[in-house]
Amino acid sequence: MKAVDTKFFPGWVRKSITFTIDDGNVRLDRKFLDITEPAGLRGTFNLHTPLKRLDAQGYRDFYRGYEIANHCKYHAYGMTPETKRPIKNEPFDRETADKACLYPDEKEGLYRVYTYNWCYAATNEVYMDCVRAATEELEDVFGKGTVKDYVWPCGEQHNAALIEKLKVEGGFRSIRKTGCIGADSGFAMPADRMAWSYNANNSNLRELSKAFDEYPDDGHLKFFCFGVHSHDFENANCWDVLEDFCRDLGNRPNDFWYASVGEIFDYEDAVKALTVTETEIKNDSPIDLYVKIDGEPVMIKANSVYTL
Repeated sequence: MKAVDTKFFPGWVRKSITFTIDDGNVRLDRKFLDITEPAGLRGTFNLHTPLKRLDAQGYRDFYRGYEIANHCKYHAYGMTPETKRPIKNEPFDRETADKACLYPDEKEGLYRVYTYNWCYAATNEVYMDCVRAATEELEDVFGKGTVKDYVWPCGEQHNAALIEKLKVEGGFRSIRKTGCIGADSGFAMPADRMAWSYNANNSNLRELSKAFDEYPDDGHLKFFCFGVHSHDFENANCWDVLEDFCRDLGNRPNDFWYASVGEIFDYEDAVKALTVTETEIKNDSPIDLYVKIDGEPVMIKANSVYTL
C-alpha cells in the first residue's frame, strides 16, 4: 500500500498562522492591516453591534477578504450570581455610579455593571437575544451565513448555564475565550473549539512566534493565532512588535499557510473526513486538499476520488 500523508495545509505546509482581533476599532484596525496585509497575513475580526463608525458598504469594503465573527450586541457581559448586585433605579452616570450596584439601562433588559470598566450586562435570556441579534445584524452587512464563530466579550463569562446555552443554541462552529495559551499545546490545533483561545498577544508575540517558527515538524497540523485588539499595540506603543512579526514570519508561503480562523478549522475538518483505502482517496468536502503520496505532493480536488 502506498504511504499517504494527509497532514498538510495548502502549499503542503504543516503550519498555519492567523489572528483574532476584537471590537472593530476601524482607525486602529486600519493601522494593523497596513502592517499585516503586505506580509500576506489573514485572520478574523470580531465585531459587536450596532456598527457605528461606517455605513454598511463602508464596513464591507474595509473588512473585505477577512472573516467576521460575532462579538455580541452591545459587547454585553453575561451576569453571574456574583454580578446580581443591588439595583439602583436612577439615571446612570459613569463618573458617580456605585460600582457595587446594577443600573437598569434604557435598552430593554440590559443593565450597567462594573467589571474592569462599566459595560452592559444581561441575564442569560437577554444575553442570548443579544447574540442572535448580533449575528443577524452582522449578516445583514457581510452576507447571510457568513458569521459562524463567536468570541466572548469581557473575557469568558464564568456562568455554566450561559456557556451551555451558547454552545447548544448558538449554532456556532467555534467559541473563543480570552487568554494566551502560549506554546503549552505544542501549537496543536485547538482540541475544544467551544473553548479555544489564542497563543500570543502583543506582550509575548516576539517570544512565541520565534518558538513557533523553530518548532520541529512532528507530522501534525500546527496552529498559531495571535490577538487580541489592535488598540493593544497602540496603547503599549509596540507596533514594532507586529512589524517584526510580519518581517520574520510573513511572506513565507513555503513555510506557513495564512488563513482566517474559520478557514483553518474547516480545512482541518475536511482532512479528518478524508477516506483513504488501498485503492483510492475520497474527498467529499468542498475544499481542495493537499496530501503526499509516497512523499510526492498531490492535490485531491474537492468532491473527487483520487485513484492510487
